[in-house]
Amino acid sequence: MAAGYGDKAILHDISLRFAPGELVGLIGPNGAGKTTLLRVLSGSLRPAQGAVMLGEADLAAMNARRLAQRMAFVPQSLNLPVAFTVRDFVALGRRPYGAAWSRLAAGDREAIGTALRQADLEGMEEQLVDELSAGERQRTLVALALAQEPQVLLLDEPTAHLDIQHAWRLLELVRALNRERGTTVIFSSHDLNLAAAFCRRLVLLDQGRLAADGAPEDVLTAGVLSPTYRHALEVIALPGSRRVVVPA
Repeated sequence: MAAGYGDKAILHDISLRFAPGELVGLIGPNGAGKTTLLRVLSGSLRPAQGAVMLGEADLAAMNARRLAQRMAFVPQSLNLPVAFTVRDFVALGRRPYGAAWSRLAAGDREAIGTALRQADLEGMEEQLVDELSAGERQRTLVALALAQEPQVLLLDEPTAHLDIQHAWRLLELVRALNRERGTTVIFSSHDLNLAAAFCRRLVLLDQGRLAADGAPEDVLTAGVLSPTYRHALEVIALPGSRRVVVPA
């Protein structure tokens, strides 16, 4: 698969398969193509070559509502409607199921309440989104995606605007969704150590190409990372197969 923007090619010869229920970290330096790959996987960007399949269905042939019932994508940032409350914005996650504010069913209200609670937004439901901090906005975006109750959850740098407490809590939530609901989760991160702590599989991109794909202990090695990041890196092994990456 290849993809890009106009005449600018970003991804080259990418071939990946994600099994249902996987939790995958997408890593790589700035400009490696992580956001572009997530956009292609979400269906918001069509590949220039190849196809993206969701089960037996080609994303290009799926209507938007059906796709939104199965997949949710949380971008790095989004212009949130300033006149919306947090609850009203998160309620948009029920639109793929035909729900509207004036006639939310009990199941819709339950899904919205659960999403708000999981994203640690309880008590903020009536706050306007333009009053939120950058981190709170990010959690609101995540809550909207959770309200969709997707089978596949894609997140682009979900912890970028979060302090360590909320970053860890958010990824614990993602891992719980993966384990308890079987939600397939793919998220990008610049934080190699955070990705390694939560993911059983890491996909490493380098200048739009696949540099490595496998378990953290196989991908997070000095021999793999140093050429990709163009900097000498050291990988320290910790108990339980965990790895910590530091400058050499």
